[in-house]
Amino acid sequence: MQSSQIPHEPNKIKIYFENDLMCEHLIEHQVLFKEDIIDNKHIFPHEERAAITYKIEKGLELIKLLHPNLHSLIIRHFGTIYLAKRTGYGGGTVSSLLGLLWLNPPKKWTVVDYAEALYHEFIHNTLFLDDMVNGIFPNPDDCYIEEALTTSTILKKKRSMDRAFHAANVSIGIMHMYYMLGDNKKSKMYNEDLKRTIDELNERSRFFGERGIEILQEMNKFVTLYDFENITLTLNS
Repeated sequence: MQSSQIPHEPNKIKIYFENDLMCEHLIEHQVLFKEDIIDNKHIFPHEERAAITYKIEKGLELIKLLHPNLHSLIIRHFGTIYLAKRTGYGGGTVSSLLGLLWLNPPKKWTVVDYAEALYHEFIHNTLFLDDMVNGIFPNPDDCYIEEALTTSTILKKKRSMDRAFHAANVSIGIMHMYYMLGDNKKSKMYNEDLKRTIDELNERSRFFGERGIEILQEMNKFVTLYDFENITLTLNS
């Protein structure tokens, strides 16, 4: 359903540090820009690659230990992780390149940071896919009008409604990961900001399609009980 072909293998995520096609895809979709690749400054040095690959693999192993089915979903969803440098960015995904994860990890990232990034971007990609199939936002352009702007849970500033919706869902996933890790403090790190975002999304429910309303209702239930065990069980279904 998308024109870009993302390399993939069964039960494995491919990792690339140099791939002209993936680089072209990211430039075409305005994730990277031509000035970012001048003199190959986007390419990670060979001496850094083994450590990055190791931490990606260990991040995936950590997720598997915490929740095997979540690990399986991530492995089946992402075909490729492409590593490329861009100043000021840690990576991301884009709705028109489903299955591709771009990462620009700082050296200070731990295995837990990698696991968080994988879970984070998995949520974005699944929402992109859900929106494409089920129409979370039936009129995407409306998300950018003044009355649809919504406070982002993570950035704590007004953003387009679709981006704020994504951030709210991501924040739940991040807190869920730290809940599974037994980190009580980080499992509550977005509670207050998440509630504010969801209150604003409720006020803007007219911009959602039926599927968007369904997800919003589940988010409302979550901030009532903060039931992480329900998320854990849902990921098994």
